Amino acid sequence: MKLKEIQVSDSLEGLARVGVSFLKGVVNASPSPALGERMDGLVEELRHTVKDRRLSELEVVQLARKLYHRLGVDPTKDRPSSERLLRRVQQGRPLPRINTLVDAVNLASLSLQCPLGVYDWDKVVPPVLVRIGRPDEGYLSVSRNPLHLEGRLVLVDGEGLFGNPSQDSLRTCVTEGTVRAMVVAWAPVDATNEYLDSVLREIDQVCSEFCSGTVVESGIFP
Repeated sequence: MKLKEIQVSDSLEGLARVGVSFLKGVVNASPSPALGERMDGLVEELRHTVKDRRLSELEVVQLARKLYHRLGVDPTKDRPSSERLLRRVQQGRPLPRINTLVDAVNLASLSLQCPLGVYDWDKVVPPVLVRIGRPDEGYLSVSRNPLHLEGRLVLVDGEGLFGNPSQDSLRTCVTEGTVRAMVVAWAPVDATNEYLDSVLREIDQVCSEFCSGTVVESGIFP
């Protein structure tokens, strides 16, 4: 799959932007102690930063929530994945440890407070369309719960829906056998190219450091 096989629906004009990176040569494995130390360090730093502050007061949280507000979705009931990670930190709960690739992407998401989705490239059937979910659409999430996605931002491939800014699908999830990955960064329409570029660079850096992944292509839509 290539960037040219990704399209953004006209229905998202004035609502959202996405950044996409394709990675190859991924060496995925069980949770890494080195990555765990990096995550623990960030968690400790953020606990001192956010402490008893209301998350709604944080500018980085407000940015991600705009994705939901503009679609009429309450982000306190269907939270961006990045904010869910930050809430765990604030509540003193441990971060999930899945595998090195997922954990590296979670590290970038938590650090920058940008909702990120990571998918096994070889499980995605191109082309891919970014659009708004229709009535009765949904999928089985990575947590194995049914997710209803009417009115939500979604990724759609040749086999149906597989991603959104809150939870990704089980069908395209990353496993320790994943060698190629697609990472999607979700942002409101007023997010700058500089911001999305910084997110894509962070994805490149952590995936290279902890998973040996190399970026094949990356881009911003629209």
